[in-house]
Amino acid sequence: MKQPNRHAIALSAALGLGLLTASPAWAIYKIVAPDGSVTFSDVPPSTPQGKSVQSLSAGGALPENNFAGFPTALREAARKYPVTLYTTPQCDACDAAREFLQQRGIPFVEKTITSNADIKAYKTLSGGSDRLPFIAIGDTRLPAGFSSSNWGTALDAAGYPKTSALPRSYVRPQPTELVPPPAAKKDAAANGTSSPAGPSVLPPPNPNAPKGFQF
Repeated sequence: MKQPNRHAIALSAALGLGLLTASPAWAIYKIVAPDGSVTFSDVPPSTPQGKSVQSLSAGGALPENNFAGFPTALREAARKYPVTLYTTPQCDACDAAREFLQQRGIPFVEKTITSNADIKAYKTLSGGSDRLPFIAIGDTRLPAGFSSSNWGTALDAAGYPKTSALPRSYVRPQPTELVPPPAAKKDAAANGTSSPAGPSVLPPPNPNAPKGFQF
């Protein structure tokens, strides 16, 4: 008789303790209506005539070639339960969360929340939370806000080593926006030119964090 995976059992136990909050969806859909209004949904939408739908990567699995040199336990944990960290600039709690993951040797993808579009998408995937940082382990999302004890318990349950086992050659991916900017804007920024006049998303006036967010 096949024995159940011990990490799956551990994750189920953690769920029973209320440390993790599971959600079956792990993608964000950007929906642009004919009038130009933008909404976000974590449910795959229908695409009626005139609407544009773009699927965004809300959770970031690392490419397989990033696992080169990983010991078995770390490779299996990273493949089954990829870690995504959501942060914003000028956030002490986000810095502490990032340092915690780095010291433990957790390979993770970082998504930044800086623009109004990022905020809308983040509130969709986090169930309306206005707190950062936020972490997802596989399809499981922990309550927003950094807690080294809760995060450590969840990483243990997912099978991640308790101490760093990352090879010295490992290079952590650079953070990326939760909602990528339009290609035209990225090209203009790369070329040092301005994009054609049109609607743009400006960052919130608070230079330290998105307006209304807590740490």
